[in-house]
Amino acid sequence: MREIWALRDVGFSIEQGDTLGVLGRNGAGKSTLLKILSRITKPTSGSAEIRGRVGSLLEVGTGFHSELSGRENVYLNGAILGMKRAEIDKKFDEIVAFSEVEDFLDTPVKHFSSGMYMRLAFSVAAHLEPEVLMVDEVLAVGDAVFQNKCLGKMDAVSRSGRTVLFVSHNLGSLAQICNKGLLLHKGQMHYFGNIRDTIEAYVKLSGQESQFSIARPESPTEVFITGVRVVNDKGEPTNEVPHDEGFRLTIDVGVNQFRRGATLCIALLNKYKRRVFTEHKLLAKLFDGKQGEYTASFRVPDNFIAPNSYSFMVQIFNANGEVPQDLFDICPFEVIDAGSKLAAYRDHGYVMSQGEWSVEPK
Repeated sequence: MREIWALRDVGFSIEQGDTLGVLGRNGAGKSTLLKILSRITKPTSGSAEIRGRVGSLLEVGTGFHSELSGRENVYLNGAILGMKRAEIDKKFDEIVAFSEVEDFLDTPVKHFSSGMYMRLAFSVAAHLEPEVLMVDEVLAVGDAVFQNKCLGKMDAVSRSGRTVLFVSHNLGSLAQICNKGLLLHKGQMHYFGNIRDTIEAYVKLSGQESQFSIARPESPTEVFITGVRVVNDKGEPTNEVPHDEGFRLTIDVGVNQFRRGATLCIALLNKYKRRVFTEHKLLAKLFDGKQGEYTASFRVPDNFIAPNSYSFMVQIFNANGEVPQDLFDICPFEVIDAGSKLAAYRDHGYVMSQGEWSVEPK
């Protein structure tokens, strides 16, 4: 039977006041790490040393009793986190105001939505002044406005000299509030350093997938495509691109004969497979009327495509309407938020505005 380690040979040290963003694909070991640091899970080997009181929010509703009201659960959860009743009394009104669930405070939490659970649980953990605050990906449950509010609170906790460990797939949020980063891959530490370098390492690690290849045709055709790739500005294949960096679609094309009006067409598709933009180029102009095999490249500029999920359509079509090659929904990739002011919002649309404002007296 094959042995699989959730975490192995992971070692790092952070100082008081650091905000550490923990990155990695699903199954990389991020949540396991936080559970070990929170003393929920005992490590098979090794040890973790933490100085100070720990407040953790690892799963929505952890430490809540479904039959008790929101009010009662504030005291219950606070006691689990090691707070005395007098301390909870002092912070109670602030906790409730931040959570925005005042109208349901005396309702049993079994009637709460997952978002309301998260609001109250986060508010308790963040306001009871732990020296170390650990937050898992639970913020994905809340609405965008409250997510931004939570990010602001974690930033304030860090600036007050306390330490924050934040697990998230939202790279924009991590870049916005963290100064250090830890990248886990298959249960091992892949990179540890400042947050920007860690995000760059994560994006590079997640590449190699956004490539499409097809066999060269046995009998020569006029024009044929053998490969399509999404690459960053360094020429490296990638399936995740920061919104503030440009990227290229490269197409391997063989040209045996030019037919008048033959055109290469590419289209960026959104996650619903609708076109975001379309680009056409006459083959005779693109390849200067010369036969041979080429790699054509189209660059999409930085700060143009908004964070979201995309793919490409690539076609060759002739002036008479024939489409000898039609490649639809290939090379799926993500444009990720690299730390914009809108990092907490999960839907930016598809195109980042390049328009200019002007104001004139009426």
